[in-house]
Amino acid sequence: MNLRSKLIDLFRHGAPGLTGVYLGHTDCPLSVDGRLAAAGAVSVQNHWDLIVSSPLMRCFETAQWLADRTGKELLVLPELKEFNFGSWDGRSFEEVYASDKKQADRFWADPQNAPPPGGETIEEFRLRVNKGLKELLDHPAVNPLVITHGGVIRMLTAEILGVDVERWSQIKVDYSHFTQLRFDYDGEQCWPQLISSNIKHPQTSPA
Repeated sequence: MNLRSKLIDLFRHGAPGLTGVYLGHTDCPLSVDGRLAAAGAVSVQNHWDLIVSSPLMRCFETAQWLADRTGKELLVLPELKEFNFGSWDGRSFEEVYASDKKQADRFWADPQNAPPPGGETIEEFRLRVNKGLKELLDHPAVNPLVITHGGVIRMLTAEILGVDVERWSQIKVDYSHFTQLRFDYDGEQCWPQLISSNIKHPQTSPA
């Protein structure tokens, strides 16, 4: 059995310029404070052997800055985009609730069976993110930094812990914070572990 191990540091992007909205595939830069906080968090350590990013600007600008600064390989994975909120994407919570209260209530109560109009289903989102995870596991890097989104981090954490989708929102994922996952795997099976969640600085070994 050819057992491999990978320690993945998931990093939620800094605070975006748009707030109070359904921010899924809508592209926007980081706020000034978000840009500074993200750069400060990822520049503390330099042990990563690969930088991975969602293509959306609020992730990519930090990833590109770090890759330029360190000379590390940068891999952009479209599968690691945030959840697609469809016709709600980019609109404020108040606006959506005022115009589509019934559907918004259904989505938050039962996201598995009541996706946003024109948006992804939870199963589509799960399959997409897991496809990106597989590509990452196939990469030779053993300790990548993945700059991505709150929904992606919650989904991956929930998969490991067996948390139902209705409780994903109870997994706290702050801007510019890290979640660390370990994967031990061979050609047939994978044994994932949650090492740490929502911390300012990741440890450099799974201990």
